[in-house]
Amino acid sequence: MRWYFDFISPYAYLQSTQLDQLNAAEPVECVPVLFAGLLNHWQNVGPAEIQPKRDWTFKRVTYLAHRDNIPFRLPAHHPFNPLPLLRLSVALDNEIAAVQRIFRYVWAEGHLPEGDNFKQLLDELGIDESRLKSSDVKAALQTNGDEAASRSIFGVPSIECGDQLFWGYDSTDMAIDYLTQNNWPEQAISQAQNLPQGLQRKPKTPTTTETRLPLLPADLQEPAELVQTIRRRRGGELLELDRLLLYSAPLAAGWNTFLGNVRTHFAIPQLYRELAMCTVAVVNEANYELEQHAPIYIKCGGSEQKVTALRDLRHLATNASLFEERELLTIYLSEQMTRDIHVSDKLFKQCQNAFPNDQLVELVATIAAYNMVSRFLVAMNLH
Repeated sequence: MRWYFDFISPYAYLQSTQLDQLNAAEPVECVPVLFAGLLNHWQNVGPAEIQPKRDWTFKRVTYLAHRDNIPFRLPAHHPFNPLPLLRLSVALDNEIAAVQRIFRYVWAEGHLPEGDNFKQLLDELGIDESRLKSSDVKAALQTNGDEAASRSIFGVPSIECGDQLFWGYDSTDMAIDYLTQNNWPEQAISQAQNLPQGLQRKPKTPTTTETRLPLLPADLQEPAELVQTIRRRRGGELLELDRLLLYSAPLAAGWNTFLGNVRTHFAIPQLYRELAMCTVAVVNEANYELEQHAPIYIKCGGSEQKVTALRDLRHLATNASLFEERELLTIYLSEQMTRDIHVSDKLFKQCQNAFPNDQLVELVATIAAYNMVSRFLVAMNLH
């Protein structure tokens, strides 16, 4: 039996408390997957992205935890970046006890994967934080997601038993009945699975998750000097973006120098540069760009809560108090340059009053540069 989960899901937490019962019926293999990756694959949105559904979700899980006598405490905000927790699970070989401990850290103790609390969890579990950034851990998690999508896993938590899939916390009893063949309506279930499909809505966007050109090999060595230069800037590895850019050596060389200067040599503080990059990514729906830069923005002084607010720019006014003035101006300028191209005199004057001229020039250049980045990513279908 394979159990697919993401620590971001409170329903997965509830089901994690039933793993011992499931394991008694049939050995359980825990498989961490990035829920956002499944949503992207199936062109779906999560419950946290639909406000009424989000409200219902947390009301429902609070009730279920109370009903089933499961310790439950909401984290400071949701959604949050679950990648450190998913990688921690992989580093611990996804053992049931370790998975349950990590779930309790979030949903019973109310912690997020950041700060001193997370360091204490790593110490408790005997894992160095550098292990979470290792290539084999990242690759294993990516493989999990790819294989889960290929096996028709569309959400978390999901239990896979043979050719049967059971989705959601409320399917736990159903899975146990199937395993024990207790009150399992075989014929009726078979008929239900083969119900003919009627009308279909036209998909809004293509469902492919493949880049439009195949990525060059991750261990690419030539042209040697250029590849080594890019690897040094990237900390030793080629990103997927690099593996597309390197189809053209002049493009990759110029890109690496130009974006390297934007990232590391500008006078404007990195907080505002990274915030601009994230805003451009949100407006242009360049998820790859956002996932690369949101963690850096957080390290520079942002927060998971700010990134969550940024993902929903339509309701930014209700979350404006989270941001200081120059952050808000950075967001407004990034959004206006990206959506409208033209910048209003009023907004530019506000930015001019908030930033020295050299920093304002660099901020405008950063926004323009990362529009180039995001449009390349989206055109190449690198998400």
